Amino acid sequence: MPSPASSSLPISNETHAPDAISALSATDFVAREVAATKNEANSSVTSDSVVLFQHDEPSEAAQTARRRVKELVEKTLSARPQFDAQLLERAYAFAAEKHEGVTRLTGEPYIEHPVAVAGILAELGMDDVSIAAGFLHDVPEDCGVSIEEMTERFGADVAHLVEGVTKLKKINFDTKVEKQGENLRKLFLAMAGDVRVIIIKLADRLHNMRTIDPFPEAKRRDVASETLTFFAPIAHRLGIWRIKWELEDRSFKVLEPDVYKQIYALVQRTRAQRAQQVQEATAELQERLKAEGIEAEVNGRPKHFYSIRQKMIKQGLKFDAIHDLIALRVICNSKGDCYHALGIVHALWQQVPEMFFDYIATPKPNNYQSLHTKVLDGNGELLEIQIRTKEMHREAEFGIAAHWRYKNEAKPDQKPSANEKSFGDRLRWLRPVVEMGLETEGDSASFLSNLRLDVGSEQVFVITPHGDAIYLPQGSTPVDFAYRVHSQIGGKCTGAKVNGRLVPLNYKLHNGDICEIQTSRASKGPKRGWLEFVVTPHAKARIKAFLRKQNFDENYRYGLERLEKVARSERLKIAGLAGSEALENLALELGQKGAADLIAAIGYGEFSAETILNRVRAQCAPQPKTSENVDGLSSAAASLLNRRIRETEKDAPGESGEMEFAAPGEISLDPEKTGDLLYTLARCCAPIPGDEVRGYVTRGRGITVHRTDCANLKHYEKREPDRLLRASWKGETEKPYQALVALESHERTGLLADVTAIIAAKKINIESVNTYPLKHARARLNLAVSVASSRQLDELIAVLSAVEGVIEVHRV
Repeated sequence: MPSPASSSLPISNETHAPDAISALSATDFVAREVAATKNEANSSVTSDSVVLFQHDEPSEAAQTARRRVKELVEKTLSARPQFDAQLLERAYAFAAEKHEGVTRLTGEPYIEHPVAVAGILAELGMDDVSIAAGFLHDVPEDCGVSIEEMTERFGADVAHLVEGVTKLKKINFDTKVEKQGENLRKLFLAMAGDVRVIIIKLADRLHNMRTIDPFPEAKRRDVASETLTFFAPIAHRLGIWRIKWELEDRSFKVLEPDVYKQIYALVQRTRAQRAQQVQEATAELQERLKAEGIEAEVNGRPKHFYSIRQKMIKQGLKFDAIHDLIALRVICNSKGDCYHALGIVHALWQQVPEMFFDYIATPKPNNYQSLHTKVLDGNGELLEIQIRTKEMHREAEFGIAAHWRYKNEAKPDQKPSANEKSFGDRLRWLRPVVEMGLETEGDSASFLSNLRLDVGSEQVFVITPHGDAIYLPQGSTPVDFAYRVHSQIGGKCTGAKVNGRLVPLNYKLHNGDICEIQTSRASKGPKRGWLEFVVTPHAKARIKAFLRKQNFDENYRYGLERLEKVARSERLKIAGLAGSEALENLALELGQKGAADLIAAIGYGEFSAETILNRVRAQCAPQPKTSENVDGLSSAAASLLNRRIRETEKDAPGESGEMEFAAPGEISLDPEKTGDLLYTLARCCAPIPGDEVRGYVTRGRGITVHRTDCANLKHYEKREPDRLLRASWKGETEKPYQALVALESHERTGLLADVTAIIAAKKINIESVNTYPLKHARARLNLAVSVASSRQLDELIAVLSAVEGVIEVHRV
């Protein structure tokens, strides 16, 4: 039976090659018709059970289900005879008992899901403990079984993996961001202890994406956005390309269905032509390889839809301008044969200049190895060729999961391979992520922002003087490099040499640079100015921590200087701000003791001067009664505010004071507690449909509705919790809501055109755009857009985050 997620549109062109991720489905060895095991509750399944398949009178459906699971076990054992079959059988039986009678939204028995997850893990070549955890991964979360019981039944290893995958459900989170951030933080901390945790989670997410169609649209978009932002990049970092590609394509299909359909139709239009090109090129290359005595397998690999979409965005191309929609993959027996085959390819066809990459000599950060080249075939058509050994191909397909595949298939006296020895090196990128998770504990928004940068950005590799490779986000500097090597080296850094010559500390590092850090014991520590150009969250956190401990007066002076500098750049007058009631109130809302402490916090980098000025301005600015620009506001903010004013004057039944009235019937409040009080949307956080909201009963101005992550609301929760009300949106309306989005990126030609083209393609109106040059070849874009809901805004932010050169995108 096909997966419920399947539809008339395949998830990649040519419905994936035979070795694509669809082959990982449990269909190959587990029945897709696993029946509800109603009679299993009568059997005594304990940790002492020996064989799963013992039952007095099993039903026909139960026999079918057990037979299919037995096939999984037997197929796994045929390749890895040292596996503990009884462990797998007991794990399935326990999961089937606990999930009995429960169905998914697909209509299938719930046990289908853990069986499919276990099947994916088996195909990846994971060990028996991981597969058992795959069967059991939802039992604690959904069935109320304690980790202690799991340990007693299945051992500490299985229980540890299951606990690592289990979400935090016993904590009441205030916002979606907090819930997402804390669950991902828990996952990464568990992954640091055992990387199998994240592989199980990827298998879980993969099957959830395959069966996502029956879920409500808002839920599907939330899951797809999280998948594209975090889980697909994690699969990429781990080198598990099979899973990465499918997660990207399935997320793309959910988030941009219209664009997906367009690309699908365009690919289908040229399918026959490309199939002929592959057939002719394959036959010609195979003949030449055979003549040269090279044994190799040659096959075609179609481009995935999401990668086509990204290429169109990054290079500003139309579909017809993309000619390398397919690639030939050449699998050789040895590294020497790979280079020999490369010579044959270049002798056979014309090489495209500057399109050769040797990832065998210099592997990618996730240990991917291959020779990449582009040529013009006999018909003048562009063709990409990838050449690698069988072992490299296994690594490329299964990534870090190949570690367990190798261990499971290796003979006792077999020496470990070079890739096996580098297992620890391939996880070095995880250390700063874990450190960042610990450093940002309690601040979910910062953790998610930093995680997006750490796992989602392009990487560069930089070589230490000892020959070790350090991988850093694109745009990193010698200071980022120094802190990645060791925090003490970063703190004592006084200069840097790159490729033997002195460079400034804000120099942008490139692939293959050899970086030598100069230090001095006399150094007093990191400089404040470093915060303006460092990229990595780890470096930023260490610098801020050092500055926080410095002389208060120095921090205060620098913070005040920053406020004055930003104010001058925006032509604002802030005389008396330091002692103002507005800044004092804002300081308390942000957890500072007073205005002076807040200014000092700006000095050591905890808050940006821009953010603080915008917050004070939003609280202090009176509600104007005309459509003229408000003095002191940037044009983007003024334009946005004036539109809100006009809507307020049109829709509001009375005076709005400092807030904007919501349209009648948009917000649902408790009528017994609110009576005839009017409600307004708070201007400080500008909630839009889909945001989690709460109401606050003001003194004389009715009820204001705030986002639950609003700093003002946090203040009210501490001071006047009895004035807070439950509130919710009644549903999305056709009325547009303005929202501000801030985007920071590396400067490059065409950035603004790419951003506006993406927004226009999503049929979102751009109210205004302001660009600001920043130091160190960076730029900031402030965008005012009209959206119907927070879902649409989140989707836009996720797509903008993938634009080439973008460092961070967030809602203001």
